[in-house]
Amino acid sequence: MHEDGWVSDSELLGNQADFCISCAHMLRIARIDEHCSWCGTQLENEDAAETSGWVYFADEIGAFHACCPGCLVGRFGIASRAKRRNRSQ
Repeated sequence: MHEDGWVSDSELLGNQADFCISCAHMLRIARIDEHCSWCGTQLENEDAAETSGWVYFADEIGAFHACCPGCLVGRFGIASRAKRRNRSQ
């Protein structure tokens, strides 16, 4: 956390609070670019990420890692979530 930086916010909790940049990103206080942890593809549209098939995996210490739809299928053999969702609508 120390090497990534810190963000101060006074709106989320109603009083001053400091968050590491990773937590601030997850809380939507500050945004950082996200990339697939396996191939490096940049997540272009965060609002449409889930419907286009992006997912997050947690590692053994609880940190989340983004995974693009291509790696989800190619590396992990998990069928496209986006296609399954569209079929049910």
